[in-house]
Amino acid sequence: MNLPLVSVLVTAHDDATRLAATLDDVLAQDYPQHAIELIVVDDGSRDETPEVLEEYRQCFPQRLRVLRQSQAGPAAALERALAEAHGELLAPLAAGDRWPRGRLRAQVALLERRPEVGLVYSQLLPRGGEDPTAPALWPAELEIDPPRGRPAGRLLREESIAPSSLLVRASLRDQLAPIPHELPRPGWWLTVRAAAVTDVEWLPESPAAPAAPGTPAGVPRPACRVARLREQLAFQRWFLRRTTSESPFVDDLPEIWRAFSGGARKLLLTADDPFAELVAVSDADRADARRILADAREALERGDTRPGIALAVRAAATDPWCEPARGLLAEAIAARPRRAATDPLAGARRFVTLAFADELLRDCDLLRAYVRHFDGHADATLAIDASTLTPAAAELQLSRLVHEHGLDGSGGAHVMAVLGPIDAAVRERLPAGVDALLTAAPRPAPAAPAYDGDSVAALRAFAARASAA
Repeated sequence: MNLPLVSVLVTAHDDATRLAATLDDVLAQDYPQHAIELIVVDDGSRDETPEVLEEYRQCFPQRLRVLRQSQAGPAAALERALAEAHGELLAPLAAGDRWPRGRLRAQVALLERRPEVGLVYSQLLPRGGEDPTAPALWPAELEIDPPRGRPAGRLLREESIAPSSLLVRASLRDQLAPIPHELPRPGWWLTVRAAAVTDVEWLPESPAAPAAPGTPAGVPRPACRVARLREQLAFQRWFLRRTTSESPFVDDLPEIWRAFSGGARKLLLTADDPFAELVAVSDADRADARRILADAREALERGDTRPGIALAVRAAATDPWCEPARGLLAEAIAARPRRAATDPLAGARRFVTLAFADELLRDCDLLRAYVRHFDGHADATLAIDASTLTPAAAELQLSRLVHEHGLDGSGGAHVMAVLGPIDAAVRERLPAGVDALLTAAPRPAPAAPAYDGDSVAALRAFAARASAA
């Protein structure tokens, strides 16, 4: 079997004491070594990093390529590695981060059997960035729902994928690069950009696997909380200032703005200096914010809610101290309709799970599992796509199904049917326009995260977190 070439992209700066362990983990992978291209970019190290690399290069001259450059920052170093890579798959790895021995083989196997997935990862960062040196807990232990599908908005809201744990297809390189050199955390950039154009999937590693000593894989440095909060604000602000109505995360803007504002409040509380500047705003930025604010008002007055909110976010991110921009954004968010009247899901509650009538009629266990975990108190709706059935057949068969599961009485889970005829394009967009899918069958991308009958407990936890956000 011809396995794809994997380019492992190691970036290092003054990492002499940490680099060897990282290189050893790559060289110890149980993936065929002839199918691994190991590239290390030394970003202007002033310690013994060059000597460490030279020792490894002499020991493994056919397996290690070393590139040296003047210090330009982590984004420039990773971009250089991306440009030099020849592999079909790309694996970024920061010096000091560690890999379990079987990671590459397992991740490659998933990408081989799931062509719709463009990025796979195996580790989550600690939630909220409270302690970046703490081990990232296994999602199953905390009932954390790992990002799946195309969660660009969720990933922009909070960096949650450990960047040294991901593997991405090289065919996406044009969408991933160039990386803005002024941005911190280039691994975060990769995950957000990838999630905007392809499916993301989580491949768990057993929590019983031996943990590598030191900093857990992919935890960005520096560990200083103030510095990390500044990095978060700079990263999110970069995207918010460039938001348009076509941005893949536009529907998540209220949550992203709340995360941005929350980070600013945390920084004010954490910084020793009460007069610390949170983000730099120039006179030109203030003038741009006023101009964008005027455009936002015009769009909202015309009834163009989606472009109006995008413009209001841009104005507020360009000058976060512009109170009129923040006020207009708050008003626009509060006034936006949950769903348009013409939306087939109009009338649904905040969290929408989509199921498919033909599958529920074949497999009663799916609906039974949903009913065990959801009741009428949940701010959630199960929408059943019956648009492929005739309205008469849908009404007859779904009424019987609902009655059998006690959903026609008070206190039961909120259920609605999507009846035909509806436009084929609208039907195709349904799986991507909801929060989750209840299905045991694979669905073509793009689609929301899917849960089968055995994982409805995780779906319920996901719905509770989303409704509380």
